[in-house]
Amino acid sequence: MKLAIIIYDTGAEPMVEAGLEKIGATGWTRITDVVGKGRAGLRMGDPIFPGNNNVMLCVIEDHQVEPLRQVMSIIPDEFIKQLAFRVFITDVEILV
Repeated sequence: MKLAIIIYDTGAEPMVEAGLEKIGATGWTRITDVVGKGRAGLRMGDPIFPGNNNVMLCVIEDHQVEPLRQVMSIIPDEFIKQLAFRVFITDVEILV
């Protein structure tokens, strides 16, 4: 099993949810109004550094990794190249 960690500009929300649904993900957890610093610069949700991100956490099966890559790679360039958008995959074990 894998854990997908998707960090994205709030405007990409519908596309991220649709992508997870398309690959058959059965559930997810969304953390909203995330602030931070990355390749898109500071995003602090204030007038000086506007913008917020969300983080979506989703446990998927190994065979869903490549389909996730495919659906996330068709998100418009304005999100992928100009705003915050990253997808990380790591191994995961469910303990409880």
